[in-house]
Amino acid sequence: MLPIIFNIGSVTFYTYGFLLAVGIFLESFIIWRRLRDAGLKEEKIIDFIILALLLGLIFSRLIFIIQNFSYFGWHLTRWVLFARYPGLSTLGWWFGMLLALWRFVKTEKWNFWRMADEITFGLFPFLILLQLGSFLDGSGFGRSTNMPWGIYFPGILLKRHPLSLFSAFFLFIIWFFLIKIERHWRIWEWYKSKENGFILLTASGLIFLTNLPLAFIREARVYLYWGQIALNFIALIFVFSLFYFRSGRTLKKNYDKQKETKNN
Repeated sequence: MLPIIFNIGSVTFYTYGFLLAVGIFLESFIIWRRLRDAGLKEEKIIDFIILALLLGLIFSRLIFIIQNFSYFGWHLTRWVLFARYPGLSTLGWWFGMLLALWRFVKTEKWNFWRMADEITFGLFPFLILLQLGSFLDGSGFGRSTNMPWGIYFPGILLKRHPLSLFSAFFLFIIWFFLIKIERHWRIWEWYKSKENGFILLTASGLIFLTNLPLAFIREARVYLYWGQIALNFIALIFVFSLFYFRSGRTLKKNYDKQKETKNN
């Protein structure tokens, strides 16, 4: 673990805070560049980024506190002191960004699905660095394990699953996959509608899909443990259903096509 990068006198530079700052910069720059190339006004883009970062920070922190309430409790100082008690939720950040986008869709008449596809690419560098920061800080651990990949974390007597390291790896794979398919998905025959939203829904589905097995190794109270598993499963079904119907395919069309093929 490497919780502290270096000290200058009485000033301490924490790894988590440093990677968080770098991630926010990269996220903001990528979103700004992509929305600018999409033809939006720069001042509106900056307003959106500021609101999105604020809502992302609030929701990701609140969800992380709920997930780890046994550690945070009702100690409000632990809630707000990020450097001493680090931790943000990937899904919370995702939700905050989309909520900010929804607000601008209403006021600025933006195309939600198109803009959501654009900002999705900016989210991943931040989320990856966030998880790496949690791992290096020593706070990104899961349940105890005897498996070979178990790691001793500071202050923990038993080996734990390196939960944040797993999350960072999966997020990087998803990000790389999205970059590879960005220029090709519109020509795929099975995605009949060619509608925007493909990138957002693909990313969301893959995140929930990878979060589902990770939920089984997350440290949480019994009721919250099963609650996280159930929520990830329900969200995965919802995203898959939305993706299916936005693709221009319907159950009736598929049934008729199969029936026609069988008759021929």
